[in-house]
Amino acid sequence: MMNHIYKKTLLAGCIVILAMPVYSEETGESQPVKEDLTEAELENKIGRMGDPVYQVPEDYEFSEAEVKMWFSDHLENITEPTVLMYEFTKTGTYEEGFNDTVFLEIKQINEDGTKNADMKFFTGERKQYIRPENVTNITGNPVLGIYMQGDIYEMDRYTGGSWRYFLNSIKSSIHDNAVVEPVEFEFSGKIYSGEKISFRPYLDDPKRRQFEKFANKTYELIFSEEIPGRLFQISTIIHPEEGASEPLVKEVLTLAEISQ
Repeated sequence: MMNHIYKKTLLAGCIVILAMPVYSEETGESQPVKEDLTEAELENKIGRMGDPVYQVPEDYEFSEAEVKMWFSDHLENITEPTVLMYEFTKTGTYEEGFNDTVFLEIKQINEDGTKNADMKFFTGERKQYIRPENVTNITGNPVLGIYMQGDIYEMDRYTGGSWRYFLNSIKSSIHDNAVVEPVEFEFSGKIYSGEKISFRPYLDDPKRRQFEKFANKTYELIFSEEIPGRLFQISTIIHPEEGASEPLVKEVLTLAEISQ
């Protein structure tokens, strides 16, 4: 993720965009809307910039995974200024990996329970610009939204497809296919209980043969109400190609330190 400087400005509404369902008025289904292209053109396109980001039907019901990821107060258990430090590693055979850090500093607890924060997402030439509105009056952990937005742009870069197509695929998968299960994990020498959300958005993608080597990508996210900010880990893995022993790409973002 982001080892190329693919964007210096992330979308202002990245968390909202990821939270909203994909919905087509034309088909009535949770999927990207096809434009009026020939069959041959559609076969050779992995999405288009004209694809809608989302449309929300009145009767839409968010899945358990969507609620836990986008509509929970991840920061509720932070009651005083706190700094969360996450460590990031990228490995794999596809390209050179790297290690970096992410800092989320909760600077102010507002009267309504929301928080104002500062975030440093990566360092040096990989450092991402974070819009102030993405870390002001927040309840969700913004590390999640920024990471997932970056992941979408990376899929765009890997495949030459449209980031909107991958955005829609991920949202549909979280709603339709994500698995939520209990998990235990170790942090700072202690065992904690939480929940793991896992999904594979491109497993049954109708266009997967156009990006086959990346289509077996798996996402796993671990949350726990027992740790500040709730988000413990995000990991993604593009599994090895046939005959290979190492993953094509593996990324892991893990909470490493809490300070006040």
